[in-house]
Amino acid sequence: MTFLKRSILVLLLLFPVISHAELQIVATLPALGQIAETVAGEDGEVKVLARVGQDPHFVPPKPTLARHLARADLLFSAGLALESGWLPSLIEVARNQTIRPGASGYFEGASVIDVLGAKAGVDRSMGDVHPEGNPHWWLDPIRGSQVAIALADRLATIDPANGDNYRQRAAAFASRLHEMTAAWKSRFSNASPVVSYHESYRYFSERFAIPVIGFIEPKPGVEASPAHLDSLVSRVKAEGVRQLWVEPYHVGRVAKRIAQLSGAPLIPMPDANEGHGSEGYIQLIDMLLQKASGD
Repeated sequence: MTFLKRSILVLLLLFPVISHAELQIVATLPALGQIAETVAGEDGEVKVLARVGQDPHFVPPKPTLARHLARADLLFSAGLALESGWLPSLIEVARNQTIRPGASGYFEGASVIDVLGAKAGVDRSMGDVHPEGNPHWWLDPIRGSQVAIALADRLATIDPANGDNYRQRAAAFASRLHEMTAAWKSRFSNASPVVSYHESYRYFSERFAIPVIGFIEPKPGVEASPAHLDSLVSRVKAEGVRQLWVEPYHVGRVAKRIAQLSGAPLIPMPDANEGHGSEGYIQLIDMLLQKASGD
């Protein structure tokens, strides 16, 4: 037994699971937590496993995170193997059958949306790709609204006494996101092309019709060749690229070098923020739009 598993089992034995009247919801990522808080309202308590600023692919599986899972009535994940490097081990040691994949208490946001970027015939030469599709769906507010509606239905199944409350909150949230998205899109009727570090922003860029013409790291997790970087610099200059989008945890030597050689500014584009509930989620999308517009 690994040290992590021993530590978690000791915690679970020392601090037995306590029953709560509120629904106990655990979200893997901050933005998912904001959606869950919006839908759950006063009828549920939401814990979030990843912190703002962490790469969602690589979250340290600490014993305290398994404690949250041990108490959960529902686990809300992004899906499409985004959390596959750390979540399964936490679920295993939490010993909570309710939240295992396939159980009623396990909810994957990607399972209820139109997924972008599915790839056939994937092998390791293509890097750390997600063959079932791009998992960063929460950066599109319309898909975020679809997930909120489906999450409300799942919560209503688990907690039927408050089912109407969940569904009403989700419907109001979805309506607000649709209205705001229509207003937001008016900012980008003629958006300039950008280059992104990865495909992380595909849902966001396609929703707001922002052309992404290339990637600093075309194969995720595989360092780009000098020839690729030279070609990318030339293309940035030739096509008038005004921004290089980079996840905050990927602002490193290569990205800075491309910005220096091309003259295009490096723009950290966070996938999470510190806000809570609907306001926190809307602030995240608005912050990305402000950065994309150069405001």
